Amino acid sequence: MKIRIFIFLAALATAFQAHAGSSEWTKTPGGSVRLVIDNPPPNANVVRGVVQIDLDPGWKTYWREPGDAGVPPELSITGSTNVKSATLAFPAPHRFDDGGTHWAGYKQPVSLPVTLTLTEPNQPAQLKGHAFLGICETICIPVMAEFDIDIDNSPSDALSRTLISTAFEQLPAKATTNFGATSASRKGDAIELVVNLPADDPDIDIFAAGNGSVAFGMAKLEKRDGNRAVFSVPLTSGKQEKSIILNYTLVQGKQAVAGTIDVQ
Repeated sequence: MKIRIFIFLAALATAFQAHAGSSEWTKTPGGSVRLVIDNPPPNANVVRGVVQIDLDPGWKTYWREPGDAGVPPELSITGSTNVKSATLAFPAPHRFDDGGTHWAGYKQPVSLPVTLTLTEPNQPAQLKGHAFLGICETICIPVMAEFDIDIDNSPSDALSRTLISTAFEQLPAKATTNFGATSASRKGDAIELVVNLPADDPDIDIFAAGNGSVAFGMAKLEKRDGNRAVFSVPLTSGKQEKSIILNYTLVQGKQAVAGTIDVQ
């Protein structure tokens, strides 16, 4: 009997440890969402995590700048203590065409990497807030996934660490002069974006995002000449802004890079 009780308590402790660094799943038609974090080692002020989005077949969610329509993912940490900032990152999206509506996003389960900065390393922290995003089929359902997670120096479980490491590894690489944007200039209500490519592979695409004061639509390939391509990116808001920084993810085949460029 004592052995059985010990085994039960050990299993319960393991289950608690496995979920100590994650929120409960927020379930909604079309999928579910939760936040998972990896507790930092001593003296570290950076904490990594993911917003895990589990999509049912036929459902979708959006990239940081959806395109013609959609709800971009957002992360709020307003109820947190000892957490200075939180930044979402995005794997390379795909382009979709739903009968005249063009959008950038994901139709498979996806994990969005999160980087947290602590105010005081080695001090307890509480991550409290919510993730807000849209999960859509024929209609779009807004989802608010709340979280309240204690952050300390206790080791995270191996499954959480693997999930988080994999999500960060799948992010686009940093753009270079040989694979990235080389110039961006205004052409009326659009941006002409010139990019260099590492190969002659015809399968290319680019996705543009603003910084809050401006927003962009879906890019259109205007010209391709070997390892050089020209895209036109609609400027959908912030047209009067004098200074514009364009964030982009450039995709060729299975390769992807991300970078920023000043619009001249």
